[in-house]
Amino acid sequence: MNAIVKHATDLHPLARIVGQESPRRTPSGVIPCVIGRDLQLIPDILGRYCFKEISSRAEDLIIIAGVIAFADRAVARKMSISWLRQLDVTIPVLEPNFWRQTHVVDALRSLLNLLTGDAWTLHFSSKSQRLDVQAQPPLNFITNEQPIVMPYSDGMDSFAVGRLLASDNPGVPLLMVTAGSRLDADKQRRESQLDGRRLRLAVPFRISQEHGVRLREPSYRTRALIYGVMGAIAAQLSGANRIMVSESGQGALGPWLVPVGNEALDIRMHPAYTSQLTQFVNSALGIQVAYEHPRLWSTKGQTLRELAERNLAEDWHETRSCARDARHMSYGRTRLQCGVCAACLLRRMSIRSAGLEESLDNYMWKNLSASSLDDAVVDPTRVASKADRGHAICGALAMAQLSELTKPEQSAYVDGKAQELAYIRGEHVDFVRKQLAGLIQQHANEWDEFVAHQGDSSYLAPFSGDMR
Repeated sequence: MNAIVKHATDLHPLARIVGQESPRRTPSGVIPCVIGRDLQLIPDILGRYCFKEISSRAEDLIIIAGVIAFADRAVARKMSISWLRQLDVTIPVLEPNFWRQTHVVDALRSLLNLLTGDAWTLHFSSKSQRLDVQAQPPLNFITNEQPIVMPYSDGMDSFAVGRLLASDNPGVPLLMVTAGSRLDADKQRRESQLDGRRLRLAVPFRISQEHGVRLREPSYRTRALIYGVMGAIAAQLSGANRIMVSESGQGALGPWLVPVGNEALDIRMHPAYTSQLTQFVNSALGIQVAYEHPRLWSTKGQTLRELAERNLAEDWHETRSCARDARHMSYGRTRLQCGVCAACLLRRMSIRSAGLEESLDNYMWKNLSASSLDDAVVDPTRVASKADRGHAICGALAMAQLSELTKPEQSAYVDGKAQELAYIRGEHVDFVRKQLAGLIQQHANEWDEFVAHQGDSSYLAPFSGDMR
């Protein structure tokens, strides 16, 4: 059972998490995170990163990311009160004196507060043993040119940007940091045509709840920290200096432009986060890498259209976009995508905008022309739950509210966002203003056309045009 302590004068969840090298008794109210038990390192996978010996600092950063991710998952939010949690975390590291430096701990705390919307307090204890890692980079991976690194989710954006990078940089190796998923839509092309210039590197640890600590919090914003940190370590060990963030403009900027309810701003793919992440990893690892956003000003539909026009879209339909747990989206022993969450609606809209076609049998709620979810479902025995309806409504609202920013009364708000983004990116505000307005307008065009295609009886109809 997870221990949560409430401060007498504060209703926000307050929890203390202590990373340990081995199990030991902990004070009442402390959540232990035992390395090797709750945070399980996988040396064979980490060895694939090791084009050269991994530094103690990089090893520390892996443990830091893992313990922080564990804390993020183990402490549930109280959404009826507030999004914010107060998380006090102790992490065992090989170089505690480095990590305890005020500028280092302040940079990491600021990064986490921005990423998750919580209040983090960080402590560092001494770790005595190094990880037992044997370098084993694949022998057939070509490293005679400086690689590019890309966090690779196996979704549509990473699939598309990976293909476009291969086409635009034919001799450049690409290191793809993945979750280790069995889903690998790009495998056939990568192995048959790219001659060892593409390498998948899984995250080298997993968080376990097999020993009594329940991972109850689903928001899991620190997933972005894991991908970002492992991307930086892959860059350090391979000599890369560019890390590509594949997200389209809607995914990177949309949640920042139209936040959801009482959630903290979701900036996991936003330049505000990657700019701070860049400064932190460069300082921590002594490297000079840059996180780039090659599709920031493009919609997902525009990226897919370019992929199709360049004859690079083969196997795109094997990707997965759905934000919901696949275990709860199965029919006839086939795992489906829900079809109505924000990620699925963006996927389906983008496919149509790109002129591609996909079987509707891939979706649980496949018929978007239906007037209700119960009429849209592929499984005749499934009745839409409150959660199902909530995902569907929130998904449609996310698409519609981003489109609403084209309205004249929203111009001052959008202009303020353009100025903020220009400052973050170090670009001229007139350029950013034009690009941002173009992105929002293109999204609105795609959304209105997509909803119109479903017909006037569609449950989506009220979320488009003058009815938004």
